Amino acid sequence: MAYRAVLTDPREGRAALLRLWSHNLPVRGDAAAKLAWQYLDGPSGRAQAFLLHDEAGEVGCAGITVRELWYRERPLRVALLADFAIDRAHRTAMPALILQRTVKRHVDGAYDASYGFPNANAVAIHRRIGYHELGTMSRYVRVLRHGGYLARRYDRPVTARAAGVAIDAAKLAVRTARTLRPSRTAALRWLPDVDARFDRLWQATRGSVGIACRRDAAFLRWRFLRKPDEHVAIAALVDRKTDELRAYAVVGGEPGGMAVLLDVFGALGAIGDLLTFLMPALYWRGYRSVGFRFLGDPRVTALLVAHHFSLRDQNRVVIIHEGQACPIDPAVLRDRNAWYLTDLDEDT
Repeated sequence: MAYRAVLTDPREGRAALLRLWSHNLPVRGDAAAKLAWQYLDGPSGRAQAFLLHDEAGEVGCAGITVRELWYRERPLRVALLADFAIDRAHRTAMPALILQRTVKRHVDGAYDASYGFPNANAVAIHRRIGYHELGTMSRYVRVLRHGGYLARRYDRPVTARAAGVAIDAAKLAVRTARTLRPSRTAALRWLPDVDARFDRLWQATRGSVGIACRRDAAFLRWRFLRKPDEHVAIAALVDRKTDELRAYAVVGGEPGGMAVLLDVFGALGAIGDLLTFLMPALYWRGYRSVGFRFLGDPRVTALLVAHHFSLRDQNRVVIIHEGQACPIDPAVLRDRNAWYLTDLDEDT
């Protein structure tokens, strides 16, 4: 059977892409809305798609969304690999390799670098065609309400709930007391939108965080506030006198469950103060726990541990490869400690 991978305008390949996604990918919500948002409206440029054909038609696809990454005040045009799918009847090594080798030849020539978050079944394919495994995203969790946790662990619901109430009250008092020092100069605000303060924070901070995706207001608004079927809250640490932004967190998840920190950004000390304010604030909003996925700067990991986050799992591999004209040393690109990766970077 002959296969060929063809670079296709997402608008022209819309019907095939939607069919392949619906049959092979766990797309949440309206797939057509996802295509319009992710492929046509991205602030760093329109995404691209490859369709894998055999004699009967389209049997697979792979997407390339455009991201702007920065390293030491140098912008990089980077391909984020997305939406790799092949129909079940064609899930052998050969069609997958043909598709991904074609994608890689294209991105190596057209972009400074490429990276992605392949599922477990796709990691071996990417490794075989030359991608480097940067590492795995680590998910850190902090428990805010202990009754349910104790009940699951000790199987004594009534006792666990009573103990949980006592533990929660004691820990909340400590968390609240810890906000006194940073509250002299800063405050936590919940914002309905991003604004020019996010631009200024990004410009002031981007040179000190290693390899990081652009985080100005335009990108953040597109990534989180315009994404179909997603609802988030924006927690901002601001200066009490000037109201300037020091750090922020994008919070997903529903009260009663886990608050998912989809992105956290700012200078390291400001992130620490933000977490200090955020833990009691999320408790009062009804969350039971807080989760944050991260790969990169070990200082951030140490900060999470200092704020009583525990490593829960590491199950999302990140792959990278330098392009032919990559302006930075490949050794830096392959150094996991040089990155700042959160859920913001996912291919969604």
